Amino acid sequence: MSKLEIVKTRTTKYAIQQIGLDFLIFDENYRRIRQNFKYQGFECYICGKHFTDGDKISLIITNKGNKFVCHDCGIAIQKELETPE
Repeated sequence: MSKLEIVKTRTTKYAIQQIGLDFLIFDENYRRIRQNFKYQGFECYICGKHFTDGDKISLIITNKGNKFVCHDCGIAIQKELETPE
C-alpha cells in the first residue's frame, strides 16, 4: 500500500521599492532587540544565509513589509533597482 500525500506550495511576490545597503551590523544587540519579534531577521530573506556577528545586513522595503538581506543579495538588488527599465 502506498503512502498518500498532499503537498501545497504558496508563491508570494514582493515588489522591492527601496534598499538600505549595509543598514546594520549583525551583533548581540541586534539579536537581543529582535529575538521576540515574529520576523526576527536572523538570516537573509532571499538566500537564507544565517547572519554571524560582524555581518553587514541590508534592509529592503517591499510592498509587504521590510525584510533583512545579506550584503551580497543587497548589492544585487541595488544593481537591479539602478538599472533603467
